Amino acid sequence: MSDAERFTRQERLAEVGPRGQERIERFTAVIRGADAADVERAYLAGAGVGTVKVETDMMPDPFAHAAAFEFAAARDVGAGAWRALASVRRALGMDRK
Repeated sequence: MSDAERFTRQERLAEVGPRGQERIERFTAVIRGADAADVERAYLAGAGVGTVKVETDMMPDPFAHAAAFEFAAARDVGAGAWRALASVRRALGMDRK
């Protein structure tokens, strides 16, 4: 599957579009810490983020919804997905952090 086919659904979203997908592909995301890093990296790759750097010596942003998860593995997946979404929002200029 080509990249053009791979990101067709994202490009159909009004929030993304073709120009937004280009911004995502040019974006450099930084993963802080090792907790949920694999999950976050997988989501960022799935979204088409061009460069992903891992800074294991930095603390990740707190996951505000951690209390909603009973099990640590589920909490890691939730945290990784949430942080990846925050990175994509920054790439699109939707989140000014």
